Amino acid sequence: MILLKSLPKIIMFCLFFCTILPFTSAENLTGVSDTAVSQVCDFGSDLSSTLIATNAGESITKGDIIVRSSGLRDFYGVTGKQIRVGVIADGVLSLKESQEAGELPEVIVLDPGTGDEGTAMLEIVHDIAPDAALYFHSYGGNTTRFIEAVHALSDAGCRIICDDLCFFSQPMFEDGEVTRAVSEIVKKNDLIYVTVAGNFAQNHYQGTIRPVYNTSIDRFLHDFKGNGVTFIPIMLPPQSTMLVTMQWDDPWNEPVHDHDLLLWEEETGASLLSGENRIEFPDNPFEHAMLENNTDHPVSVLLQVALDISTDATGTIKLFIRGIPPIADESFCTPTGTIFGHAAGEDLITVGSVSADAYHIISPDSSQGPVLIRYPEQVTRKKPDICAPTNVQISGAGRFPKMFPGTSAAAPHVAGVIAQVWSAFPDKNSATIREALVSGATDLGESGWDPVYGYGLLNADRTYRMLYNQETPFFRL
Repeated sequence: MILLKSLPKIIMFCLFFCTILPFTSAENLTGVSDTAVSQVCDFGSDLSSTLIATNAGESITKGDIIVRSSGLRDFYGVTGKQIRVGVIADGVLSLKESQEAGELPEVIVLDPGTGDEGTAMLEIVHDIAPDAALYFHSYGGNTTRFIEAVHALSDAGCRIICDDLCFFSQPMFEDGEVTRAVSEIVKKNDLIYVTVAGNFAQNHYQGTIRPVYNTSIDRFLHDFKGNGVTFIPIMLPPQSTMLVTMQWDDPWNEPVHDHDLLLWEEETGASLLSGENRIEFPDNPFEHAMLENNTDHPVSVLLQVALDISTDATGTIKLFIRGIPPIADESFCTPTGTIFGHAAGEDLITVGSVSADAYHIISPDSSQGPVLIRYPEQVTRKKPDICAPTNVQISGAGRFPKMFPGTSAAAPHVAGVIAQVWSAFPDKNSATIREALVSGATDLGESGWDPVYGYGLLNADRTYRMLYNQETPFFRL
């Protein structure tokens, strides 16, 4: 039970708040093209590395005020004490720089990785829950090592784990190995796992398969709009890299169809795909390709999907087009259904991002629900769960952007608030904390849960009060 320091502080508190990856067996792939769009893979010569995406002292996140976590510290001294929080991201390369600037305390680093998204995420958690013990483990570069990282942080006693990873090699219409592994760890250890919704709302197409026969290539093509349009026009900016991932709703490991990505240079009609810049999972409903424009001028590309109609070609197809600006023709863009992988897991808290201004509008790129699961039975899951601020200030250690963008910035706000309230009510189980978190959210968008904002904006004050009122029903905050 929390002891209130004085009645005046209770009054002040009320006034304050009322007024305001990839798979490891893929071959290394290299190659050169004579066309304007190069097909050279420059990610350590490993195309499989493009199947993972991160969603990325005196620098106090503005979100601390927006989610009302500052009041819990100032009036009740709720600071995350005795709670261990683990973060999984690319790395903490400049951790020492952040610590010397007074932005971070001691961090238990189990695996440092490379990069500094982890440093930035830890800073946000620390701003909100300054007495929480912080742990870090890099995601390791593939799904196997990522699962090992989750196990390691759980074994280290972390009650909260937060990541910012999306694995495009995981199934999108059913739970894959990552989702199953994380869910098992969550249930076994009564911990709370926070992850990102993703930043793909502007770079996604989803539609019902519609075959149209094309005589010039003697194949059936997908009709994207239902009016005979069989290609998505894409403009590759100079010196850019485009990644395209396609999945369709056949069972994972037991596909019925073998659909194909096609990419053409519009000016010359040259095919831009080969074995050197394309990955196929023969035993899965999946294709992935990469194109680089190494020229100093934009290149127009046409994206098509060739359909296998050896059996009835029905169902749903998904395309994620990354690495370039949003799809110019919004009629090809499907913001809904852009949450997948372990972010779609029922046992995880999935976080979208909103602006840090007074209106808290959803970020244009914040991935949206709902999640359509086909196997083992068809269900629709309510994701995201909650939203938190993005584009907030951090120290910029290691030349990481001082204004931290994306759902990668939103998720650690949620982890920090959970650390706060769980430290105040340490005997509550994870299910009770989760329920208070979503029930206490400030409703945004449509009333109740909606596929854009989830249950609304993270609200530390209301979450705390809900938990407090459970323990002291005769004195309600």
